[in-house]
Formats: sequence, C-alpha cells, structure tokens
Amino acid sequence: MVIEEPAPPEPVQVTPQPLPAPKPARRSRRIIRTGPPDSTPAETPEAEEPPTTEVPALEPRENPEQENALRNQITGMRQNLQRRIDRLGRQQLFTADRKTLEDAKVFLAQSGRALEQGDLQRSLMLARKASLLVSALEQ
Repeated sequence: MVIEEPAPPEPVQVTPQPLPAPKPARRSRRIIRTGPPDSTPAETPEAEEPPTTEVPALEPRENPEQENALRNQITGMRQNLQRRIDRLGRQQLFTADRKTLEDAKVFLAQSGRALEQGDLQRSLMLARKASLLVSALEQ
C-alpha cells in the first residue's frame, strides 16, 4: 500500500480590484414658495446679462431728527467716557490694565473720527467698545 502526498494547490493570483469611487454627499433641497400655496412654481428665465447701470448708493436709515438725536447721544457718551478715562489715567494701574486703558482711548479716538465723517453707527459701536473696556477697569 502506497500513500502519496496530494499535489500542491495551484497558486491563486488575486488581482486587486479598484475601490469604488466615494459617493458625493447628498444635499437636501428646500423649495421656497413665494406665491400662494396652490400655485405652481414659475419657470426661471434663462441667464440674462447683468444690467450695466450703476447701483445707487444706500440711503441712511435715520431721518434728520433721528440722526441728530443719535449724534447727541454719541457726543454725550464720548464726553462721559473721556471723563472716566481721565479719572482712570490718574490712578496707579497694572501693566495689563494700562494696556486696556490705551485700547479704550484708541476706540474713543476712532469713534471721534467716525463721527466727523458722519458714520454714526460706527461711531456708536466704537464708543460702546470703549465704554465696555472702561467699565471693566472700573470694577
């Protein structure tokens, strides 16, 4: 009786298969309807060339009375801030506090320039920033 070893298996070549391309992320779309709910969406016209006319400048939001009231509010706030800054400037402050005071002075100066240029909203915002810094130092 003779027992033979089985023949070695044939080598199997594995060819790497390319990975499937990643699927693009899906974006959900919302339909915004501007007409009554029972209306059908209007077809959009094909792309038109943009108009060649200039866009008019934006008009101020305030009427002259509101503008004067805002200007007076900003002027009063700036005067009050200047007094508070002067008072803090006479005190002995730590280095970090001195830097904060200088930042408040810069915001106050920028507020003054914006006020001179007629940019009331920017002037008010800068005065408020200066006020916040001064309030932090006063506590």
